Amino acid sequence: MKYEIGMHIVYDVLNKGVLVEFRGKSHYLAGPFKTQKEAIGAGEELCRKLGWGKSDGA
Repeated sequence: MKYEIGMHIVYDVLNKGVLVEFRGKSHYLAGPFKTQKEAIGAGEELCRKLGWGKSDGA
């Protein structure tokens, strides 16, 4: 699914966490995540919980 404008998910290589920017707010998931793919997946799941992918009025 395409990211929203301003939505960013960045893997923190040093600490094995992920920084998520979504709808003007920053979130940090500390992990540790085993892989970048796992971290990005966790960031995307957070965005889904916050409304990403849901149509207006849902």
